[in-house]
Amino acid sequence: MVTNGDDTGLMDSATRRANALTAGVPQNFFVANPDYLGGAEVVGNGGYTKYNSLQLELRKRLSHGLQFQSSYTFGRAYTSERYSLRQPRRKVLDSGAIGGVTHAFKTNWTYELPFGQGRRLASGAGPILDRIIGGWSFDGVARIQSGRMLDFGNVRLVGMTTGELQEAFKLRFDHAGRAVYMLPEDIVENTVRAYSVSATSATGYSGGAPEGRYIAPANNPDCIETGFLPGADENAGFGNCGVNNVVVTGPTLFRFDLSAVKRIPIKGRLNFEFRAEFLNAFNTPWFTPVTGVDDDGRFGDPDEFEVTGGDTSRQIQLVWRINW
Repeated sequence: MVTNGDDTGLMDSATRRANALTAGVPQNFFVANPDYLGGAEVVGNGGYTKYNSLQLELRKRLSHGLQFQSSYTFGRAYTSERYSLRQPRRKVLDSGAIGGVTHAFKTNWTYELPFGQGRRLASGAGPILDRIIGGWSFDGVARIQSGRMLDFGNVRLVGMTTGELQEAFKLRFDHAGRAVYMLPEDIVENTVRAYSVSATSATGYSGGAPEGRYIAPANNPDCIETGFLPGADENAGFGNCGVNNVVVTGPTLFRFDLSAVKRIPIKGRLNFEFRAEFLNAFNTPWFTPVTGVDDDGRFGDPDEFEVTGGDTSRQIQLVWRINW
């Protein structure tokens, strides 16, 4: 690039470009496509998503004081990705904030206990006894589903396979530090080391060299990934150093919301209702899993491996109301 004293490049000035043409310099001497100095845009409709699922549902209408509705879904969500315009799109599992859910079971029910006047048991109870043992019901909503899917991206797994990484990817509670992690300490520490490279260090790392099992960049001294080259295998290039994408599944969601309800008739349609509600009754909060990748798309900080999100733990609330 030819510049003058104020560091203005030749291609940054229309006058200088015209002077260069007059002097016999080819129009594309400095850039391949001088007519598109602002860049070229390619618009296409090649991207796609797919979702395949099996859905089953079972319902029971209210009879003998019981009604419920249950459903099960098995699904696979896919999206497409392309490393460069030289490569065809490929189908990968949809991950991300929530991604696809492989298994999901949901149910809700209401059961009116068979005690008191007009019921199967103690139907001849007097008014006082009926107000004690009658009018009770048990309600609930339950949801059990496989965890969120996350993609570690195009990385190299050292000292472990994808299956072993999935097995290690689970909730780990550091009670001393009051923190939650998804990966064991040795993988976290050595992964941070593997991404802390330095060109001025004899070892190539700013700290200690990684060892044991860890996640490393796809590119390494023995392998540099390139885009797809014409005439080569269509899978060559992206993924030939790493594994293209490593999808793991986070913790299973297990949640039950239960309530015990007591209704006491007062007069006609007027009644008093008491509800004891247990939200997340079994105290199983659903933590939001993390891969450890920071905003720059790399593993560089141990804090990025710490789980900081999730839904609530058990909550209990008591409700009194008058219905008419």
